[in-house]
Amino acid sequence: MRRCIRLLATFLAIALPLLAQQDSIAAQSPATLSTRSDLVLVPVIVTDKSGNPVTGLAKDAFRIEENGKLRAFSLFEETQAEKLGARPKELKTDTYSNFLAYDQRSLRITSIVLDMLNTPWLRQTEGKKQLVDFLLRVATRDEPMAIFCLNSSGLHQLHPFTRDTAVLVLALQKLKLSLSSEERMQPPTTLIYDPTIDQQASDEEQLMSEMMRDLDDTISANYQRMATRQTLYAMTQLARAFQAAPGRKTVIWATAGFPFIIDDPQSFGRQGDDLRPEYEDAWRALDSANIAVYPVDLGSVEFTPKALPSANATVSKSQISTIRGTNGASLRSPVNLPYDEGVQQRLTMHAFANATGGQACVTISELEKCFAEAVDDSRAYYLLGYYLGGDTQLGWRKLKVKVTGEGLHVRCRSGFYVAPKLPDTPEERRKELVDALSSTVQYTGLHLTARLQAAGNTSASTPAGATPPTVQTKSAEFMVGVMGDSIAVNREKGNAIDIQITTLAFDSNRKSVATSSQAIAVAFKPERLQKILETGLGIPEKIDLPPGKYEIKFAVRDNLTGLIGTVSVPVDLQ
Repeated sequence: MRRCIRLLATFLAIALPLLAQQDSIAAQSPATLSTRSDLVLVPVIVTDKSGNPVTGLAKDAFRIEENGKLRAFSLFEETQAEKLGARPKELKTDTYSNFLAYDQRSLRITSIVLDMLNTPWLRQTEGKKQLVDFLLRVATRDEPMAIFCLNSSGLHQLHPFTRDTAVLVLALQKLKLSLSSEERMQPPTTLIYDPTIDQQASDEEQLMSEMMRDLDDTISANYQRMATRQTLYAMTQLARAFQAAPGRKTVIWATAGFPFIIDDPQSFGRQGDDLRPEYEDAWRALDSANIAVYPVDLGSVEFTPKALPSANATVSKSQISTIRGTNGASLRSPVNLPYDEGVQQRLTMHAFANATGGQACVTISELEKCFAEAVDDSRAYYLLGYYLGGDTQLGWRKLKVKVTGEGLHVRCRSGFYVAPKLPDTPEERRKELVDALSSTVQYTGLHLTARLQAAGNTSASTPAGATPPTVQTKSAEFMVGVMGDSIAVNREKGNAIDIQITTLAFDSNRKSVATSSQAIAVAFKPERLQKILETGLGIPEKIDLPPGKYEIKFAVRDNLTGLIGTVSVPVDLQ
């Protein structure tokens, strides 16, 4: 149910004093409208012959080309993050947030995803053991990490970012493994094709066998499509979770291979392009978040193709056909699934790592090395940025970065995907908020805090002669804070802000039981705006519920930038 906006005077009177305690972690720079959708950011890692990072290079040493055309830099930064900032100032114990209040200039974050959706159960077991062993060995690293898992029900956060690897190990040890998508939906054994039977069968039996084989392939294609959709959505969620964190982000993806088309979303299963929106959402989010993916192969250790993609190349379908022929494999599928077999999935891992600027680990035995390289890559790199030109076409755009200097090696993402801009309609805004609220991962497009202020009986009276309600509802009042560094301001329209906030209550069974929404579109005087930018913006929220335990989740969307933040507060109403 939509509520009218509260009186501005009351709103500010409550909001500003509440957030004054957070001055030390709120940004002091003025907020402006974001144009990041047209800005291409390219983290570049430069190493010498020994693999050591090279620092101190000037802007003139770099050249960047998009589809063979030279682009002029609009941004050039050198990032060196050998040490993290001081530990954050702790918020009050009853205050929840969706961000780490570290020194943002030196923050490095690494996320680990155990992919149970695309990995057989036995490989999951080995991968989990290797992950635990690694975390125990790196207990001395002062590095914020988070643990996620992906299964048939979606992406789940096992533990948020922390420097304490012991709690990450505990969270991973408690994780119950599950069958992969293919194992859970394995077709009946009667559908498995046996060529020795065909040789002795009659024409009728051969025809029936061929029909069964085609049905088997169709079922496999449907499994592939479901796994593809889940994987695409998981990557989109991760990207939105990290969107507001500055610089290069690292994701370790432990998997047996995931279905992901690098440069042709229309080729999904050759069954039309109904997955195209999910594909475009995923690439748009990954590009915006500047995420580098490091796939760790939990599949066959015997996969050693003769030709793997280079650091600045993607894998096309023609290349896959060539490698298929070189290896002598006979992969057949009536629907021509380009990434349906193990060989193709591993090629996709290499191509995806190249496309995002990461590196692929060929076998599980390289897990620790892959982790170390992924973390080290984020310690020293150059960030290049340029605006899209008027001649930029939709689709995959190839990137190539060159640097002058003897014996220098360059690694960056091999390209990016330009998708049509989403229409800024009420329907699209609502869809984005619904996705954010349903996600088990916190979005960080806006930095939020939230805390329960008061809980008590509702003040509504029962009319004379009416029967009192069987269950007395409780009123829970919250204060949601939006940090000053998150707020976009339209200065051309009188210092206006445009924010949408939606509140959703989940019961203990993860069922939504109540919701509310409000819009805040206000223009501020300069002195009031400066105060908000320094101390943040407070939004009072209220929801009525029967007694019980709930998770109250808030999603705030900045309609000027399209960025979304979410934060949750557990509540026990007695």
